[in-house]
Amino acid sequence: MTTLVTGGRGFVGRHLVDQLLAEGERVIMYNRDYSVDPRDGVVAVLGELFDIPRLTDTLTTYGVDRIIHTAGQSHPALSIELPVTTFAANADGTLAVYEAARMTGVRRIVFFSSECALGNITEPGPVIEDVKPAPTTVYGVTKVAGELLGSAYNSLYSMEIVSLRITEVYGPGLWMPSLLGDMIRAGLRGEPFTLESGGDHGFQFVYVDDVATAARLASTTENLTQQTYFVSGGDRMTVFETAELLAKLLPEAKFDIGPGYLPDWDRQVQFDLSRSERDLGYVPQWALEKGLEKQIEWIRATENL
Repeated sequence: MTTLVTGGRGFVGRHLVDQLLAEGERVIMYNRDYSVDPRDGVVAVLGELFDIPRLTDTLTTYGVDRIIHTAGQSHPALSIELPVTTFAANADGTLAVYEAARMTGVRRIVFFSSECALGNITEPGPVIEDVKPAPTTVYGVTKVAGELLGSAYNSLYSMEIVSLRITEVYGPGLWMPSLLGDMIRAGLRGEPFTLESGGDHGFQFVYVDDVATAARLASTTENLTQQTYFVSGGDRMTVFETAELLAKLLPEAKFDIGPGYLPDWDRQVQFDLSRSERDLGYVPQWALEKGLEKQIEWIRATENL
């Protein structure tokens, strides 16, 4: 089987490619930046999501069986500053991937949606996938658009597009700005980490390898009963609780965090993973403490901290 991974050089994409290769898959990495991967079983293709002729040629030339679509603008806060760019990359780019797949007969696509598609959730948790999306950012809107476009393509063209609503991803290789990364780096430097408010804000952290596993399972599982599935680490942690755990792993760390919630972040309750387990066989394997140890090791090694 041959899988095309858009954004194969990205944070989750790299881990996903590793897993697919370990499973004996042939992988086509489709990236906007030039890359070379010397490993057997990997072909790196340079191209833009908007370039439908390039996409269709790639899908046809390499006999692609399925697509895992990870590429796009992946930072919700950045969409506040760059709404048009975010919409073009995430909504228009996703539509191009769907259309190229339709034109070449590739039916199964795994779309990387996000918890941000839901916005603020006020009902008690845990919630199931039927909760109504109400995004608060352009980034969240693009994820809803990708889900709805997938539903339309499934209905109109008998495709098999499945969307994964993924929570806050962490782990080795995460270079983009993140709360966890900032907290870890401050602790490694022996500097105080200060937040005026936000200690009560809850996060559902999920380790990058668990996300890759969920995507791989969604790309191969037959007879799915729904289009959208939750992917999280299984637990919900407040910033206060996260700081306590990091203080255990980084004894020199100093956290000064006030109560309340983080501005510009959605407030969400815990997601119910029972349907993801039932249909995909997805069960998160990485406890937060174990995953944080790996991320700390990676930051310490790559940044000499």
